Amino acid sequence: PLIDSAGPFSLAPRRTGKAAGGVMANPTSLMEPDMQSPEQLEAAFGTSLSRGLTSSKAEEILKRDGPNELEKPPKPTLLMLFIMQLTGFVIVLLLCAAVASIVV
Repeated sequence: PLIDSAGPFSLAPRRTGKAAGGVMANPTSLMEPDMQSPEQLEAAFGTSLSRGLTSSKAEEILKRDGPNELEKPPKPTLLMLFIMQLTGFVIVLLLCAAVASIVV
């Protein structure tokens, strides 16, 4: 387990392994990628800093994870656009004034 005496959002280094009370075979494998050296990341991801990924490794990752692109959010329907227009502050204020003038 990771032990961080200063809280979860601390910038202090985390203590791992037996000294922290846990048993880990490879303490760097659970560290955040930004806390590891480039050489550690190179070994963990099976790549080379000078040559990059091999074609076969790139194909394997593409098959496993899919393309590196974000999904496009669905377009709002006309009904949703109409409802979103009605929720503006000024529109709600005008609707309340209209209801108040009808009641009075």
